[in-house]
Amino acid sequence: MKEKENNQTMQNLVQETEQKPVLEIKNLSVLIKERFLVKNVNFKMYKGDCFGIIGEDKSGKTSLLKAICGSMPIGPGQVFVDGKDIYRNLKSLANVSECLDPPVFFKYQTVYENLKYLSMLNESLDKEKIIRVLNRFNLAHKLNTRVLFLSFYEKKLMALALAFLAEPTLILLDEPFRDIPEESLQMVKDAINEIRAKGTTIILTSRKLEDLDGLCNQYIFMENREIVKIMSQEECDKLTDLKTYAFVKVKYPHYAGKLIKDNFNLAVKLLDLRVLFEADEDTVAKIVQFLTKHKIAIYRAGYLSRKAEKIFAELTPYYKEEKA
Repeated sequence: MKEKENNQTMQNLVQETEQKPVLEIKNLSVLIKERFLVKNVNFKMYKGDCFGIIGEDKSGKTSLLKAICGSMPIGPGQVFVDGKDIYRNLKSLANVSECLDPPVFFKYQTVYENLKYLSMLNESLDKEKIIRVLNRFNLAHKLNTRVLFLSFYEKKLMALALAFLAEPTLILLDEPFRDIPEESLQMVKDAINEIRAKGTTIILTSRKLEDLDGLCNQYIFMENREIVKIMSQEECDKLTDLKTYAFVKVKYPHYAGKLIKDNFNLAVKLLDLRVLFEADEDTVAKIVQFLTKHKIAIYRAGYLSRKAEKIFAELTPYYKEEKA
């Protein structure tokens, strides 16, 4: 009987350990000179999770990653890695690797010298392991090449190799697919899926939802330094299939939106500098002509095509005149 109780206790402990968040963020804000870089962020990640953070430039994606890895001071809020507050226990960051964009290395040192120095705290690493990881990213032949002579995308692959080198608990990858050639994209995706299959928790950032297809189980949509919504892949797929939005990109979207709403009897949404509405091609052409006649400069017009744009369009409320 006692043995059964002990086994049950052990089983409960294992279940609790498995359910313990690898990363937990509570009410996190980053405030620099009275300006929010990240505002009131909350989410949890468990072992083997892969979250994609989607947003345009300056939406807060990179600032959030910097706060998580301890390289940016936070205002209110806390970041826990394996249950430990990173700002009270810096040792908890030993199991966190980051690959920020753009990558920065010692340009007059070789690829090997950079990776050896930047991973010197990890005593288990040797030259053989460094070569093995570089080979995973097709960079082993550049082992003794100075970083000065690498192309930008080779530096990007090198930064990814460095992040994967220590096989950490948590990996933060900022725009991992930006400026990566088409022929190398699948190689990087395969490497991400392989290390995730071993139980590593991963965060990826991107402006394009398409780049993260087949990698993530959850997506965090950020706009204006805040989380707008957290969704699964299935929820994202449903939203992108709902409507097709036309848009005009203008300097003064509130004014243009009011004109379109009043003169064409259309419900409109405002997304960045774009006025969104549902209309056929003929109506779009008439709207462009109308706005041009009213001396409103149009930067661009067309239909939203990227998945992330469509989702942000669905999440954006309809324009109300009193907000102009």
